[in-house]
Amino acid sequence: MSYTDWSKLPKELIELIFDELQHAGDIIRFGTVCRFWGLVALEARQQVFKPLRPLSPMLLLPPNKDDGAHKLYDFFKKKAYKIQIPAMRDKWCCNSWNGWLITINHTFPYEICCLNPISGVQIDLPPAITFEDSPPDLDETPIEFFLNKVVLSSTPSPSNANCVIMAIHSNYNKLAFCKPGDKRWITLKSEDIQYKDLLYYKDNFYAIGRSKVVQCDIGDDPRVIPFALLPKMGYFQYRYLVESSGCLLYVLRYMDLKDNEDPLKLRYETTGFKVFDLDSDKRKFSYRYETTTFKVYNFDFDQKKWKLIKNIKEKALLLGHNQAISISTKKFDGFKSNHIYFLDDYKEGYFENTYGCHDMGVFNIKTHLFKPIFHRTQLWASPLFWMRPELSLH
Repeated sequence: MSYTDWSKLPKELIELIFDELQHAGDIIRFGTVCRFWGLVALEARQQVFKPLRPLSPMLLLPPNKDDGAHKLYDFFKKKAYKIQIPAMRDKWCCNSWNGWLITINHTFPYEICCLNPISGVQIDLPPAITFEDSPPDLDETPIEFFLNKVVLSSTPSPSNANCVIMAIHSNYNKLAFCKPGDKRWITLKSEDIQYKDLLYYKDNFYAIGRSKVVQCDIGDDPRVIPFALLPKMGYFQYRYLVESSGCLLYVLRYMDLKDNEDPLKLRYETTGFKVFDLDSDKRKFSYRYETTTFKVYNFDFDQKKWKLIKNIKEKALLLGHNQAISISTKKFDGFKSNHIYFLDDYKEGYFENTYGCHDMGVFNIKTHLFKPIFHRTQLWASPLFWMRPELSLH
C-alpha cells in the first residue's frame, strides 16, 4: 500500500497552504502533519510581517482507543479536530501549561518531559524516581496520580536558565521544583502537606494549602512562606488560583453528590463476608457528583484579604485540574464574558466511577445558571485538558 510523504513537498507550497489558514484548529492540525510542516508553521508565525494573533484556548480530548489520535475542541467553530501526537504514545499526559504537555512514562525510571505537540520539541525533566519519597510512592501509587499539578515560570528550553518547573506530587501533594537540565527534583520545606493548586504570579509561585495560600521560596533554602489566610470553606470543594488582568483571584467550586447519599456519612454494619478475585476492569463504583456553584474572590494587597466579587467583566475563567486561566472574551470568539468554563476535576472518577468524566459545564457568574459545555452529553474515561496552543521554535 502506497502512502504520501508530506515532508517532501516544496517548502514554498507548504507556506502557501499555511497562509490560507485562519483558525487555531486548522493551524494546529497543519503543524502536526509531520515535523517539517510544524517547523514551517513556526517559522511563518515568527516572521515580522506576519501578525502573531494568539491562538484560542482549546480542549484536548482523550486519545482514541483504536489509533491513539487525540482531538482538539474549538469553541468558536464548535468542532473537534483530530490530531496525531506520536510522542504521546505509551505516556500519560498529566498536565498542560499553555501549549506544552507534561508527560510521564509508565515504566521505570518514569521519565518526565515537556512536549510541544505542534513542533514535536521535547524538554527532558528529572525522572519521577528523583522526587523525595518517590520509591515507596511509585510502588503504591498509579502513575496517573503521581504528578497532580505542574506549572512553569516561562517557556521551557535547554538554554532558558530562568525557567522553573514547580510540581505538586505524590499521595501527600508535596511541592517540589526543578529546572531543565537538572538531575533531580528539589522538595520545598513545609509544615503543611496536601497542596491543592499552583500559580506562577508576578515572578513568584503560589500554592493553596489547607487553610492558607503560601509563597514558594526557591532560594538557597527552598521552603514555603505563609502569604494569606483563605476564606472559610465547607466539605467537598475544589479550589483554584487564577491571574486575571494582573489581579490574583481565588475560586471556590462547591460540589455535591446527586441522587445518592454521601458514602462517607453512611452508617456501616458488618453482616457477613464473601471472597472475590480482583478484576481490575470491573473495579467501579457508581454515583454522580456535580458542581453546584462557584465563588470568586479577589485579593486586596492593601488590606491583605480576599474580597468576594460577582463580576469579572469581559473575562472568562477556564478551570481544570491541569490549569486555571483567565482569557479576554474580546480576543477569543466562542467564550462568554463573566462565565466560568469548568472541567471534571475528580480525577479518581475517571478510572473508578461508572459515570466517568461528566461534571463539566459553563457557569454564569451573574445568574448562577449552568449550561452544558458541549451540545451533546458525553462521558470520558480519562481527563480533558485546557490547552493554549503555542507556536514556538523552542
